[in-house]
Amino acid sequence: MTPPASSDSVAALPTSGRGPRVQVATRAWAVLIALLLFSVAAPLNQFKVPPILPVLMQALSLPVGRAGLIMSVYALTGLILALPAGLIFQRLGYRVTALLAGGSLAIGAALGALSASANGLLATRVIEGVGTSFIAVMAPAVIAAWFTQRRRGAAMGIWAIWVPIGSLTMLAVGPTLAETAGWRAVWWFGAIYAAITTVIFLVVAKPAPQRDNEVATAPAAPPLKLVLRNRNVWLLGVTFAFFNAAVIAQATFMPTYLNLQRGVPLRQAALMVALVNGVSLFSVPMGGVLSDRVGSRRRVYLVGFLALAAILPLMGFLPTAALPFWIALQGLFGGLVPPNVFSAGVEAAGDTRLGGMAMGVLQAGQNAGMLVGPILFGGLVESPGGWHIAFASLAVLSLLGALAGWLVSEP
Repeated sequence: MTPPASSDSVAALPTSGRGPRVQVATRAWAVLIALLLFSVAAPLNQFKVPPILPVLMQALSLPVGRAGLIMSVYALTGLILALPAGLIFQRLGYRVTALLAGGSLAIGAALGALSASANGLLATRVIEGVGTSFIAVMAPAVIAAWFTQRRRGAAMGIWAIWVPIGSLTMLAVGPTLAETAGWRAVWWFGAIYAAITTVIFLVVAKPAPQRDNEVATAPAAPPLKLVLRNRNVWLLGVTFAFFNAAVIAQATFMPTYLNLQRGVPLRQAALMVALVNGVSLFSVPMGGVLSDRVGSRRRVYLVGFLALAAILPLMGFLPTAALPFWIALQGLFGGLVPPNVFSAGVEAAGDTRLGGMAMGVLQAGQNAGMLVGPILFGGLVESPGGWHIAFASLAVLSLLGALAGWLVSEP
C-alpha cells in the first residue's frame, strides 16, 4: 500500500485524465468493502461470549467473576502484541499481516470448539486475540493509504462498523445456535467465517498502482520512534483504553444482567443489547462524516464520551421497559468515538506510513481497556454494592476517557 498522492485522489495514483482516477476510486471502495468483511471476523469471534454467557457458565461450571475472564483473556494477547503487531505490519505489509490475523482467528475458534474445559477454552481465546490485534492495527493503516485526509473520516467511519456488525451478528444468531446445536456451534461459525473472509480480502486487496518513478522519488520513511515519542498518540491510546473498558464491560455482562436480575429470556436479552450495535451501524459512519465536516476529531469524540458518562450508569437503575431506549442512546453517542479516535491516531502520526505503528499504540490502549473492564465490572458485581456499583463505575471510566481525549492536541 502506498499513501495518497494528492488531496483530490482517493488512492495513491497520480494520473492525468478522469478514467484512471475513477478506476482507482472504485478500487479503493472495493478494498474498503473487502476489508470491512474481513475485519468483522474479529468482533464476531470476540463477542460470541456475551449472548451465550449463561450457557457457558452452566456448561463449564463458572461463577460470574471468572466468567468475565473468557472476554478479558481475549484482550491479554492483544495488549502484549499491540506494538509488535504494528511493527510487523510496517515491516511485512498487509498480506502477511492478514494471513496471521485470519489464521489466528480461524484456528483459535476451531480449537475452542474442540476444547473440553474452561482452561482449554481460555487458552484458545488467547490465540483468537492474536488475530484481532493484527486486524485492528492493519485496517486503519490500509485505509489511510487509500484515502486522503478529507475523505478519511468517512472511510474510517464505514470501516468502524466492523465491531457493531460482528457483535450484532452474534447477538442475533449466537443464542439460537447455542440452543439448537450447543455452544460449540457458535465457535465453528466464527472459525468458518474467519477463513472465508481472509481469502476474500487477499483476493480483492491488491497493492495500489503507482508510477514507475514513484518509489524512486518518494522520501525515506520516517523512523518508527517518532510514533513512540508522540504525546498525542499515547494520549489517544489512553482515551481508547477508558472507552473500551466501559463499553466492553457493559457489553459482556448486560445480557447476563437482564437474564439473571430482570428475568428477561436470554434470546430477548441478547436482542435488547443488540440495539446498541444496530444504532451504531448508522452513528459510527455519521461520526466520521461529521468530523470531516466540523474539521475536528476531538470535538466529536468528546461529545460521545460525555454522553456515555450519563447513559451507561443509569442502565442499572432504570426500569426494564426504559432500557431499550437507553441502549439505543448508547449506540447513538458511543458510535461517535471509534472512527474519530482512529482517524486522530493516524493523523497524529504525521505520515500515513507510520499509521500501522500508531494503530499499535491505540490497540495497546484498546486491549488494556478490554482486559480490565470486564474483570473490574465482574469484581464489583460480587462486591457488597453489587450490580448498581458496577454500573456506576462506567461513568467514572467514561469521564476519565473524556479527560485524556481533551488533552490531545489537534493538528
